Amino acid sequence: MNNHTKSILYRIAKRGGSGVEAVNIENDLVVFPLCGSVAIFYNGIKTVVGASELLLLNRGIHQVEFDDCQLIVFQLPVVELEQVILYLSADYQLCIDTDHSCDACRFRNFFVAKPSAALTEFFSSINRLLDIECLDENNRRLKLPELIYLILSSGSDCLKYRLLRMLSYHDSRFLQAVYNQIFAPASLSEMAHDCSVSESTFKREFSRRFHTTLHRWSATQRLDRAQILLRTTTHTVSEIATLCAYTNLSHFCKSFKQHYNITPTKYRKLYKIKE
Repeated sequence: MNNHTKSILYRIAKRGGSGVEAVNIENDLVVFPLCGSVAIFYNGIKTVVGASELLLLNRGIHQVEFDDCQLIVFQLPVVELEQVILYLSADYQLCIDTDHSCDACRFRNFFVAKPSAALTEFFSSINRLLDIECLDENNRRLKLPELIYLILSSGSDCLKYRLLRMLSYHDSRFLQAVYNQIFAPASLSEMAHDCSVSESTFKREFSRRFHTTLHRWSATQRLDRAQILLRTTTHTVSEIATLCAYTNLSHFCKSFKQHYNITPTKYRKLYKIKE
């Protein structure tokens, strides 16, 4: 659990009997025990997280004791977490603000929750896929937006608050403006105005974070979204072009082929996920 792997999603077995360990967590984690339990010690209090409970663990050093457990672990690097949450906000109109605050979820560096039925089934399906070894790293990363969506839409104010607290709020206003314009294009001046900064400052901050121009980055995000829709939906190519903010079908097809070296129609024939 101490970030022994670069994979964003992994399953790990930990035997009991080793006593309390100091575990250094480099990224925030979402942990789901499949069996056994893991105990967290904080301010002299021991909290036991059992099978089918959900543990949100903030980065830092934790005092942990394992008891013959098997865990599914998602790593949540801050930049990826921000991008996923703000993408979901733009694409699914999920609210990413919360004014919730209570003693149960505010003052500790971890949080334990009873997951919704949908979250429980999500982790069960992850476990089955790991059993048959059909999750490569790309597909594991595609599971992260699904996890975040299920947490944000779970109805638990505490769970939502703890997830959003993992964000770097210094950057959230800037990132909100960036991700909002992917599928509802805005001018540079409008985006800078939304962030209360000059256009030059906005461009400089964007270049610092994404190492490319806003135009190129936005085009890549739209095309990435298009290839996902081609693989996973029955929308026509024309409908997908519209959903990805292209007003001209031929321009979409030309851009897609330039980016992926294949036409949208041929891509769908090759990579459409069979139901």
